[in-house]
Amino acid sequence: MMDIENIWQQQGKGEDDMLKELLKRSPEELTSKWPLKKLRANLLRGIVLSEACAVIYLAIIIYLPVWQIITSMLILILFNTWLSITSWKLYKKIPETISSALSLKQELEINYARFRQWFAVQERVSLFIYPIAATGGFMLGGVVGSQKTVEEFLYNPLVLSILAVTILILVPISYFVSRWFFNHTYGKYLKKLKKWIEELQ
Repeated sequence: MMDIENIWQQQGKGEDDMLKELLKRSPEELTSKWPLKKLRANLLRGIVLSEACAVIYLAIIIYLPVWQIITSMLILILFNTWLSITSWKLYKKIPETISSALSLKQELEINYARFRQWFAVQERVSLFIYPIAATGGFMLGGVVGSQKTVEEFLYNPLVLSILAVTILILVPISYFVSRWFFNHTYGKYLKKLKKWIEELQ
């Protein structure tokens, strides 16, 4: 990594209070605390988790080749694949260490915005996926538990009512769990980015 002090002196920010504090640390220590490095690592873990879920969905298709369940599982596999691809693209864009091409403030602002946009798009798409996931899971449990076909299982007003209630309950729960997971996985590092940006104003 390029010498941090030289980079910042070239950019004319040597008098900044935050910079002075940063320059007291060794490059190794600064890099280890670099929030974007933590975000990159968590993105990679998220990709692995997403692909693991896709494998589970594929196993369900093989185990229970019913077209309604196959359809819902294929949609979930496509969603997880899309999520992995967009996560990988974001991962490749985020620098692991401090770059000399931009000022620290610009670096932080750009990557903070990228992360927020990435999650906002993911969140909107997920709203269409949650009902499919809830329906697929309901049919899977019903077919396995009742040993009936999907048609036989669903051909019951009470079952259809329970399915509707299940969707109404699980969709908002899934939405809030997704937000919690995002905040748990990335939130504290994004807060650190935001704090650094504000201190550099």
